[in-house]
Amino acid sequence: MTAVSLAGVSSYLPERVVTNDFFAADTTGRRGMFTAPATRRHVARNEMAAEMIERAASRLVGRLNLDPAADIDIILTNVTIPDQPFTGCGAEVAHRLGSNPTWVIDLHNTGCVSFIYMMELARRLMNDSAARSALLCNVQNAAGRVFAHPDVRQTPQAPVPGDGCGVGYLVANDTSPILSVVHRLHGDCARDMVVSADDGRYYWEPGLSPIKVAFTEERVASIIARGNRLVPEIVQEACRRAAVATRDIDLLVTNQPNPIFLRNWREALELPSESHHDTYQKYGNLFGAAIPINLEDALTAGKLKAGDLVALGGFSHAGDYCAAAVIRWGETR
Repeated sequence: MTAVSLAGVSSYLPERVVTNDFFAADTTGRRGMFTAPATRRHVARNEMAAEMIERAASRLVGRLNLDPAADIDIILTNVTIPDQPFTGCGAEVAHRLGSNPTWVIDLHNTGCVSFIYMMELARRLMNDSAARSALLCNVQNAAGRVFAHPDVRQTPQAPVPGDGCGVGYLVANDTSPILSVVHRLHGDCARDMVVSADDGRYYWEPGLSPIKVAFTEERVASIIARGNRLVPEIVQEACRRAAVATRDIDLLVTNQPNPIFLRNWREALELPSESHHDTYQKYGNLFGAAIPINLEDALTAGKLKAGDLVALGGFSHAGDYCAAAVIRWGETR
């Protein structure tokens, strides 16, 4: 297989900072699955996913000195709440950046692990075609578009999500090589997280009640048990495939559903807290955007040096997907 490297990551965070007084009165003291962060960002009403990707990608283009017209062969996107109901934003992103990619794919699956999933998809496309570079784009915008609704923001889960955009650039070389990628499907878990409305309507039907993510106590317990097990297992498998030991991981970057998962994953992998970087208290649950945003945040904090071993991992939704990757980092900041 052709060597493919993660050459860099970049992010964009909406301007609006939302504190816990925006939500129910008991938000700050809540613990467990729905532990609230201190703050999070919410997208503005007119803040579009393509615009968020353009802002994050423009920073990366400048940092890596890329020519979008020549240096982006593939654009992959994953957006939590798409701007339009019938199409993704990949084509608009290409236009905004001035690129002419051979492949544009708008994913609507794999959720919180979509960045890792897109890494593997891009690697496969590069090996099976003339493409030599890819822009991976993750947008989480459900906090401002769904969870900020006056009726929804009183629910226990509303304070947890935050909005943001993370992008990554892959290139066919061995400067910062991806050593392994593993992803798993657990289709039997797909309906453990559903969208519902109090009036019983489907989300596409007109009505007066807002849509919200529905969790029962039974589902929450199952998701916690499942998530605690899936992520350490998939990270360990990625390390085995990369022929490295988990104790050799210099930096672990995962999705960040809540602090309990973060602690349990770190302890299961026997890693010190400083080796597992997250931004949960600042940005909340960033869904699929968490991994690229947290990786850039770790770089900015000086937590990575050339030659370090980076493990990415996580699970999505209620556990229908899990994925992990191992990278030998080459970029210094």
